[in-house]
Amino acid sequence: MSCIDTVREWMISRGLCAPGSRVIAAVSGGPDSMALLEILARIARDEGFALAVAHFEHGIRPEAARERSIVERRASALDLPFMSGAGDIPAESRRLRMGLEETARLLRHRFLEECAASWKASAVALGHTRDDQIETILLNIIRGAGWRGLAGMPPRRGAFIRPLLGCGRDELRSLLRRARVRYAIDPSNRDTAMLRNRVRHVLLPLLRGRFNPAIDRSLLRLADNLAEVRDAVEEPIRSMIPRAGVRGEVRVALTRIERLDDFGLYLLVDLVLRERLGVVRDVEKKHYDAVKRLARAGRSGRRLSLPHGAEVIREQRHLLFRRAADAAPRPGASIRGTGRHLLPEWNLSVIVEPAGPGAALRATAREAVFSSLRFPLVVRPRRPGDRMTPFGMKGSKKLSDIMVDRKIPCSRRDEIPVFEDEHGPFWVPGVATDERTRVPAGRRTAVRIKLSVLRRGF
Repeated sequence: MSCIDTVREWMISRGLCAPGSRVIAAVSGGPDSMALLEILARIARDEGFALAVAHFEHGIRPEAARERSIVERRASALDLPFMSGAGDIPAESRRLRMGLEETARLLRHRFLEECAASWKASAVALGHTRDDQIETILLNIIRGAGWRGLAGMPPRRGAFIRPLLGCGRDELRSLLRRARVRYAIDPSNRDTAMLRNRVRHVLLPLLRGRFNPAIDRSLLRLADNLAEVRDAVEEPIRSMIPRAGVRGEVRVALTRIERLDDFGLYLLVDLVLRERLGVVRDVEKKHYDAVKRLARAGRSGRRLSLPHGAEVIREQRHLLFRRAADAAPRPGASIRGTGRHLLPEWNLSVIVEPAGPGAALRATAREAVFSSLRFPLVVRPRRPGDRMTPFGMKGSKKLSDIMVDRKIPCSRRDEIPVFEDEHGPFWVPGVATDERTRVPAGRRTAVRIKLSVLRRGF
């Protein structure tokens, strides 16, 4: 069976593609991902799904420009849409307090998710091969992984699929040679200072030569057996995890967590960290135990730090998972007059327009009418000492106390925009509107502010 037929059968049998769907191939320019592109381009025509190409530059190696050129040219030759992105991995690694490899993986996956959302793709195809699977299983054994780690990489995890897990590297390179497709070689793949490369170039040849010539098949059989168990156990837990909110935060209702035993809670925490926050290493039993204590008996507002900049916060009704660096306050933005204003840093579109007589005066989380505003307006995060006089009150009150009264979780208070003019805050959507901006009876002019979400809500 040819490699193309192997991939086609693999994708169909595991439901990785469907006629009429859209798939993005993540292509670095190396031989595995270029073979992925070549194979999917041929299968797409037969199976009736659309294909696009995405390439992400990590800003680490000098060969990056050449790799991008190789991918873009091949995408053009195949008449496929091409999307590219870039990131400064060393700088982000320092900001996120993560290793280079973990940071690169996180930013690459975020970019690919954005590509999938913008192109309305149902899947993003990654170029992991059968050899990658074997190395991953051995790495997990060396690192002391549990049974889930020994199951290796799944064919699908969320939006990400792995069509090449049934093919070896040698097969893929033969395909590229026959098709005369160029590809780039990453010289760091020979560096045995890296653990994966030592497994590839030292440990596996030793095992094949001195212990078991069929070690590859043995490891894959082990992974297949455990993958069936993993899928059966994980799926009910995965269904409990809601979609990520703004900045990739995940909130899980405490009422759901209360129904889980300790093992189920461990699975839930592990799935959120791996699949939503990109934390796949260095999380130990002590960390899971700390999350368990927080979930079972922690007080609202308590915060727990985890490896690679992840954190968990106990709220009144939820357990919040997020990256600490992603929770930094948003910058302020200025609105100088009426019209439509895009505030991407807040994920908001803001319309400021005149409101004539008879305008609805009831404030909501998305719309309100105001009197006596002075431009420019500023949209900013809350600050210590912010005070307002909410509708119906005579004296001012600290905004922090108002949020406590409204039972707004600590972790959300910096996400809600504060609108102010030269006299101070006048509107915190969904929280409070200042009495001084109330439209008096008979007033013929006022200002209406309407909000809509660019991506996901605050």
